[in-house]
Amino acid sequence: MLAMFAMLRSGFSMMRWLHTDRQLARERLQQGGYFVLSYLLSIVTPMFFVGWSLNCFIFAMLIAGFGSQSMICRAVAALWLVVYLVNMGTILMELMWKYAKDF
Repeated sequence: MLAMFAMLRSGFSMMRWLHTDRQLARERLQQGGYFVLSYLLSIVTPMFFVGWSLNCFIFAMLIAGFGSQSMICRAVAALWLVVYLVNMGTILMELMWKYAKDF
């Protein structure tokens, strides 16, 4: 449980850093002294690492939960898996709906 809180805290810190870095990059881009590819990488790279680390943590917890001998741990892992899949489905549906409206 503490590992989950630490992971979420580091993810929030990364997002805050990303927001600050994006603002600085916008200012430099407006002045003309910043390369566009570097700007895009400064946005995408932290988001990729935060998403990857959170997904790896979730999968590790699911493996530990389903590998446990306790029925309660298995039930919690199954519930967590269902919630994870529903959230991922919701996020993907919102993205598809957003891009479908643009066309």
